[in-house]
Amino acid sequence: ESWRHLVVKLMRGTAGKQKLHLATLKTLKLNKAGRQVVVPNTPSVRGKLEQVSHLVSIKTLEQHNQELAGERERLRVREPIVVRHQTGG
Repeated sequence: ESWRHLVVKLMRGTAGKQKLHLATLKTLKLNKAGRQVVVPNTPSVRGKLEQVSHLVSIKTLEQHNQELAGERERLRVREPIVVRHQTGG
């Protein structure tokens, strides 16, 4: 079911872009670089994304969740390494 939604992230800034592209980004609620939205995977939305494909990154919800899980795993707190030194000699 994750293919029913897409995660869209605005990768590039909007300065100096065509008015049509700015209007499309506005309808997708992407108004600043780095913003992410979840949109339904419908033909009309895919058409909008095709217009601004050079400005955005598009992933399925499943791909996005896998990346988040990998990031959480990478950042999780691990057990500290304990080294017991021999005393005396």
